[in-house]
Amino acid sequence: MKCPSCGGMLYFDIKNQRLKCRNCDTVLEVDDYQGDNSADEYLLEDARLYTCKNCGARLVSASEEAVTYCSYCGSEMILESSMAGEKHPKFIIPFRISKSQCKKIYEKELKNKLYVPDEFKDPEFIDRFRPFYIPYWMYQVSFRDDEFDLDGYLSYTRGRYDYHEEYKIRARIKDQGIYGLPYDASRNFDDTIAEQIAPFNKKDMTDYKPGYLAGMYADSPNVDAKLYEEEVLNKATDAAIQDIKRSTGGINLKLPSQKKRQELLKARYEDEDALFLPVWFLTWKKNNRVAYAVVNGQTGRIHIDLPADTKQFILYTLAGTALLFVLLSLFVSVTSRFVIWFAALLVYIVSIRYHKELKEIRDRENHVFDKGYLITDQEDLEMSEKKRSRLRNKANSLFGKIGTVASAVLAFFGIGFLIIFALSGLMYDELVSQTGAIAMTFIILFLQAFRFVKTLSVTRYLKNKRSFLFALIALGSVIYSFLVAAGEPVQDWWYYLGGLICLSAASLMAIDLITRYNEASTRPLPSFYTRKGGNDSAKEI
Repeated sequence: MKCPSCGGMLYFDIKNQRLKCRNCDTVLEVDDYQGDNSADEYLLEDARLYTCKNCGARLVSASEEAVTYCSYCGSEMILESSMAGEKHPKFIIPFRISKSQCKKIYEKELKNKLYVPDEFKDPEFIDRFRPFYIPYWMYQVSFRDDEFDLDGYLSYTRGRYDYHEEYKIRARIKDQGIYGLPYDASRNFDDTIAEQIAPFNKKDMTDYKPGYLAGMYADSPNVDAKLYEEEVLNKATDAAIQDIKRSTGGINLKLPSQKKRQELLKARYEDEDALFLPVWFLTWKKNNRVAYAVVNGQTGRIHIDLPADTKQFILYTLAGTALLFVLLSLFVSVTSRFVIWFAALLVYIVSIRYHKELKEIRDRENHVFDKGYLITDQEDLEMSEKKRSRLRNKANSLFGKIGTVASAVLAFFGIGFLIIFALSGLMYDELVSQTGAIAMTFIILFLQAFRFVKTLSVTRYLKNKRSFLFALIALGSVIYSFLVAAGEPVQDWWYYLGGLICLSAASLMAIDLITRYNEASTRPLPSFYTRKGGNDSAKEI
């Protein structure tokens, strides 16, 4: 966008919410900009060929880009064809968080984090934050405009008596429509990240003007608006029900199922508009994988994909091990019997964290909660959606919830028993005795077997099945510990060997955990990483 005074490049000054020239400091209101910087373009398969109006160069742009920059002269151009029809943004929320504010938010977030790679704290790296306008769909849902009946009740106690009152409530929806339910419309932008930095405040929403894009990057919608229709109807219906609840004076409502609620309220999906929302992106790349630091450009809410530095993890672990050894040496008479069950307990503790991390990796790999993720091949798309639906149902099923509760209860009573056994007055002598070793390893074996089954149920959905081997080694190490304790060998080296096997199993899981965690906290290389030409070098915008 050219300056009307000197012909220099304009950019959107976030602090003053105006257009500003990089050369002569001319300031313009966004509404006053009259220039046309749309590119002359035509489509070629999945790319756009365009001609720079400033220098005449012929260039190629990715199909989803709404704003691009000439590689030769740096001129900014809007690719109107990528925003044609319903994809053209109707509204925009301009950036309110400046680059310097964004960097301070990021540095504060990292301040107390452990195992952070050194590069994440490098000032030059932090200065690479780029401003993106991410496309969203904003939906409109309408409801019935007449009165309707709902059943309600009120239960309370007064004096020595319990009361239960039934009510017939005459209700009416205050607003016959809900407008402004935003959903991520970019397949490059993971839905789970979008949720992490939500919500955006509609008070800053304004009509779209090209001037807001000056010096920024932007994508056009490439996710079908109908994809979120069911979720939109559910969310709008829940919002309408909450409004009704607030007007009943504390009376509880007897509500039907979600589908019947929609029918009762006559919830109808009406329309959607494209909307640009501001997001700051920082991208870290290693081995064709990337991690994002993402900051809401309006509210400052942040999400960081934070891989762990393996060297730092090993150093902290060794330091913690040395400290634990000293403490145990000072306060506990460590016998061979104590070593074998304590090592088995460490295996179980690591297994809990291992299983939790595997579940997150499973959901990430299968894009379970990223409905906007698209696959080009239709057959793969259908298979993937069936798989994702099955995993979503599994995560939300009653059986899955019962399994989680059962696991928590078993762990609570098992570990509680260990603590009581360790602290009660029988006691200390029993804790380091043969009887103590048998009892402890038996309880840990029972818990570890249950954890092994749960880990297997997750492993079958992972791309890399190596976790089956590590889970089996962990279970085998605890079985060995129990057999040694129950066999009561005379030689102490059997017990120390069992402890060594358990600690090795825990170490293998910990190393795989770090590797898995780094895989889970990084993503395949997206088009965001290759974007260049904007106001990237500016220290403040």
